[in-house]
Amino acid sequence: MRPLTSLTLEAIVDLLTTTFSAVDDPRATDQLRYPLHDTLLSGFAMMFFQHPSLLQFQRAMQRKRRRCNLQTIFGVRDVPADTQLREILDGVEPESIRVVLPQLWEKVRRAGWGGRFTTTLPSGQHQGTYYTVALDGSEYFHSTQVQCAHCLRQVDPQGRVHYSHKIVGATVVRAGSHQVVPLDVEEVRNATTKSAPQDCELTAGKRLSARLRREHPQMALIVIGDDLYSHVPFVEQLQQLRLHYVLVAKPSSQPPLMAAVAAAEGTDQSQTGQWTEGSGARQRTSTYRLVRHLPLALESVVRVNYVEVWEHAASGTLLYHNSWITDLDVDATNVAVVVQIGRTRWKIENEQFNVHKNHGYELTHNYGHGQQTLSMVFYLLNLLAYVAHVVLALGDRLYQRCRAQESRRELWAALRALVNALLVESWGHLLEVYLEDADASP
Repeated sequence: MRPLTSLTLEAIVDLLTTTFSAVDDPRATDQLRYPLHDTLLSGFAMMFFQHPSLLQFQRAMQRKRRRCNLQTIFGVRDVPADTQLREILDGVEPESIRVVLPQLWEKVRRAGWGGRFTTTLPSGQHQGTYYTVALDGSEYFHSTQVQCAHCLRQVDPQGRVHYSHKIVGATVVRAGSHQVVPLDVEEVRNATTKSAPQDCELTAGKRLSARLRREHPQMALIVIGDDLYSHVPFVEQLQQLRLHYVLVAKPSSQPPLMAAVAAAEGTDQSQTGQWTEGSGARQRTSTYRLVRHLPLALESVVRVNYVEVWEHAASGTLLYHNSWITDLDVDATNVAVVVQIGRTRWKIENEQFNVHKNHGYELTHNYGHGQQTLSMVFYLLNLLAYVAHVVLALGDRLYQRCRAQESRRELWAALRALVNALLVESWGHLLEVYLEDADASP
């Protein structure tokens, strides 16, 4: 029924168990009533079921029945209370949790599902098959009162200080697919309350890009991102890391580049053309301009190719306009694919950040902020839960049957009700009870 054993919740929990068991526990020996392994898995379970009150229900079930679903599904023997959970996790090193992300991606790839996320560049010097990784920043916590030493700080015109936590995500995306897989994430984080200058998205993006290549040395990658990244220092780093790129280039923020584009008009450097898609009233005509081997900035040795496109409806209405810089060898035979790659940047925001914040995961819910690392620990546990759901959607046949019957929101509301009320023997048992293929434990 569920042949892809590497893409089951049991396999994910086994991976988490191994990883969490190796995490350093900074607590004194007389404060180890609840093992760190159990506490981390309890936090993951809370995010997995998108249920802030999960621990309260499971502790009550454990008192009444001597077992609970955190034990049968996640292997948790000692379930902490909410306050204990926050106290124990505040101080855990986020990196010890983040390391699970590349391992989950490897499970997807080795199971043969990686091909779902590849794009083929059909011609040119860089002809080949690539994964497209979108970089983008996102804020997941904001307050004018709650803060910690690692918060980013911004003063508004009224003099109020705003505290926030942000991340830069690196997510595998593909044109034509709603499925995305978070590959990595980097916290935008101040070291102390007196950090100056503060950390920023671009600096975090540099750290993230370097780690991407270090952890995935043989992965054929094309990095996509917004105009923030289309500047010499970041592009130089991408080139040094052997990372191809297609980055948005807004004319308003790239005066030297646009001057070079204008100067190349009518020369062999510049090329224009069109392609069409669809027919009749649904026909779309894309007009492009390519300009090759341009300096990215004044006196810069970095040379880029510039791609600009205008998409019109059959009626002549302008539907889309954008421009990018890239190191890919672009010509008339592959420009449509390069534009398609550039246009997939929005998927990290719509298919990941938006879903993560507004479709049940309650990312911006204040599970607890803490004074050390709690905010990022909760973010990572939430992200791992999101990735686990993606993995289950790819490889768990029972979960696929459940998803075919309900919307995501309705399904998880039903599973939360079941896990609160009934004791089951496993994740598969829970899904069978939901599908009415089995009874709950007596």
